[in-house]
Amino acid sequence: MNNSSFLQALSREKNDVPPIWFMRQAGRYLPEYQTIRKNYKNFLDMCKEPRTCAELALQPIERFDLDASILFSDILTIPDAFNLGLAFHEGEGPKFSNPISTPQDIARLEDFQIEKLSYVYKAVEETKKILPATLPLIGFCGSPWTLAAYSIEGGGSKDFAKTKKFISDHPEAVKDYLEIITDACFQYLKQQVLSGVNALQIFDSWADLLNPNDLETYSLKYTRKLARKLKEDVVTSKTPIILFEKAPQKKISDILFEDLSCISLHWSESIESVSENLKGQFAIQGNLNPLFLLESDEIIQAETKKICGAMKNFPGFIFNLGHGITPDIKPEKVRGHD
Repeated sequence: MNNSSFLQALSREKNDVPPIWFMRQAGRYLPEYQTIRKNYKNFLDMCKEPRTCAELALQPIERFDLDASILFSDILTIPDAFNLGLAFHEGEGPKFSNPISTPQDIARLEDFQIEKLSYVYKAVEETKKILPATLPLIGFCGSPWTLAAYSIEGGGSKDFAKTKKFISDHPEAVKDYLEIITDACFQYLKQQVLSGVNALQIFDSWADLLNPNDLETYSLKYTRKLARKLKEDVVTSKTPIILFEKAPQKKISDILFEDLSCISLHWSESIESVSENLKGQFAIQGNLNPLFLLESDEIIQAETKKICGAMKNFPGFIFNLGHGITPDIKPEKVRGHD
């Protein structure tokens, strides 16, 4: 694994050719994924089959010349382990039948039971068995704030109005819940590392919901605490950590902290200006707008070359999208041309 360009980039080493992988690189845009998905009534049922998850993680590796694989799972496994009644409805996304609606719901939560997510750790083990030995596997979790937002809202939302009202009405209860989730995320990621992952990514998918003050209070404080716990633990201390912040209402340079290895940039960020500020401090991952993959090959190539040209001399650059691949992308657009 020492020759992995992906891991070298996370150590801020310069590669002649930047390593590449894509967020949501295994998923609905692949016809071979759709073939397997038809066998499961519920998306979550599929996530609980370790061998199926391993097969899905391998699909993009077999199709494309990628430099890292990512565990096939979902960020909502932790709230599901707290018995919030998670289900995925076709065309609607995740829904919780028993969301957090009162402070008493938080007070009544049982302790996090790490074994409830054994199917995820087994998926890591199964994936490592079939991945090329030289290819790193990325483990992940949602940030504590993102998991809390879903748990309170009861699913996805355009404005998360219920969540915003809840944190306004019950700020201390929300902080209690964030502490609980932070500890669960730590245990979860540690077990992923014990099972074989080589790097970790934390997805703060709803950072853009919070104003700068609330971003610090409800998100960054707990992400920092999670990263610190990982760096202080003998099992996870040397595992690189990547943070994806979705369009935060703060400057990227004001968000980062020493326990991170890499910042994964949303497509709305200027990778040129961020790289100028961060050179030599953090690796940078990103950040092609996925919508460009709907355009002509010429536009895709031009936008890709623009990013790679700007990052040519950056020590620790990983090419990626600035968000996940969407289901309407054709696989041949991802492959590109030599």
